[in-house]
Amino acid sequence: MKPVPFSLLKNCVNAARLSPTARNTQPLDFVIVNGGEQVQRMNEAVCFGGVVKQKGRKEGEEPKAFIAILANKEKSDEKYIGMDVGIAAEAIVLTAWEKGVGSCIQGAIERERIKGVLGIPNEFNVSLVVALGFPAEKPVVEKATKNLDYWIDKKGELHVPKRSLKEVLHKDRF
Repeated sequence: MKPVPFSLLKNCVNAARLSPTARNTQPLDFVIVNGGEQVQRMNEAVCFGGVVKQKGRKEGEEPKAFIAILANKEKSDEKYIGMDVGIAAEAIVLTAWEKGVGSCIQGAIERERIKGVLGIPNEFNVSLVVALGFPAEKPVVEKATKNLDYWIDKKGELHVPKRSLKEVLHKDRF
């Protein structure tokens, strides 16, 4: 897989930077990782979902870049920081996808290890990491049943159950 250009990742961070934050406190900083050994070290500090383990990670298909989302402890409001981080992560994901780059928002991460790898000062928490790369697969959206687990078929295609629009959309009243 080819590397993700820094300029594209910078556009993703710019979209996140421009995203709203509670009371416009702007408590987030971002670290882009898209170079050799640092990418490898980040890949060792993040945990991928069970389906990836089921399928097995093929060499060359691991993420080629990461964007770490950091929350400044002094500027963060505990009540809203989760929303601020989520909005920023979604801005990164959508901006990347628009340019053909796939992503995975990761919360199952070794935060202290990542702080060391990236040289993050103590006044910041590592909130989330977004893994990025040009996708090797095209997930298939399935109609959700009671089981929402995603799965891999015999051809190696990822199937992701999603609730229908009719199930989740309500007009004027619930």
